[in-house]
Amino acid sequence: MFIKKLLYQCSGLLIASAVSTALHAQTVITPIRVAYSTIPILRTVDGVVEAVNQATLSAQTSGQVLEVNFDVDDFVKKGTVLMRFEKKEQEATLAQSKAKLSEARAYLKAAQDSYKRTKAIYAKRAVSKSQYDKTVAELNAARARLRSAQANIDKVDKQVDYTVIRAPYSGVVLKRHIEPGEIAKTGQPIMTGFSLDKLRSVASVTQEDIVAIRKNRLAEIVLQTPVGIKKFTGEDLIILPHADMHTHTFRVRVHFPEKTKDIYPGMFNKINFKIGDKRALLVPISSVAYRGEVRAVYAVNANSKKLRMRQVRLGQVYQDRVEILAGVSEGDLIASDPVVAAIALKEQREAP
Repeated sequence: MFIKKLLYQCSGLLIASAVSTALHAQTVITPIRVAYSTIPILRTVDGVVEAVNQATLSAQTSGQVLEVNFDVDDFVKKGTVLMRFEKKEQEATLAQSKAKLSEARAYLKAAQDSYKRTKAIYAKRAVSKSQYDKTVAELNAARARLRSAQANIDKVDKQVDYTVIRAPYSGVVLKRHIEPGEIAKTGQPIMTGFSLDKLRSVASVTQEDIVAIRKNRLAEIVLQTPVGIKKFTGEDLIILPHADMHTHTFRVRVHFPEKTKDIYPGMFNKINFKIGDKRALLVPISSVAYRGEVRAVYAVNANSKKLRMRQVRLGQVYQDRVEILAGVSEGDLIASDPVVAAIALKEQREAP
């Protein structure tokens, strides 16, 4: 009975060994070759988001504030009425200007009729040259008076339009500087706002890097958001042509793509500026294993296909690849998937 039991256990071990061998055969390692590539040298600096279109609207006429339609943090569309002023005074001035315009037209009509009569008589030598010249001068004066009255109408008409303040572009109200019932004076700040359609990041760069940045004009904006890290390609670089007298740094503005969502002025970000190129050993980020503080890859022997874990030192991350500073050499084979490689290495160690 004991012998039968022992034989049964031995046969179970043989079956388990056969299953393990089958599992070994199923674990397939996809090796990739480490090679040099040319990547940009980046200089990372701190930046702050700001709105391209930000303005403080001021009163262009005086009057009592009748209504204020928006407050801080409200979104307004272009052309929407923000405020209205009392306009009785402006309308009275407009009516007076229109009366002067009618008067000027009447004067011009009388001057034209007088000129026609005087000209006909002067042709018959019935009036003097001085009388004719006087009529011509009165006609020119009447024409000038009419032009002045028309210009004044345009000016006063604008003052009536200024009693209604509209949004110059779509955006968000940042500050409100006046309340209903107050008397607004010409030039007084009324409301401050900014547009979220066009944003840019502003940073300061050293004079050592400004020449290379000006030459390459390539930048990437990196922003930490609640949903993760977002990266944006800089649409346009504006480099101020002078350095700050105190910090000796240059201000650089990098524009976001238009209508970028969930980005607001004042947010902190990083900007990666290209300042050159270099050759580097690159491997896919997905091929690197993270074990606490250890960074490693699984090297594959080209002849025996054996695996060995190698600790590496990482450098610059470039898109979906990372630079290897130490631990592997050009031409080495590494496993593309560290999880599969870890399973295969364990099976390799357990194999007889």
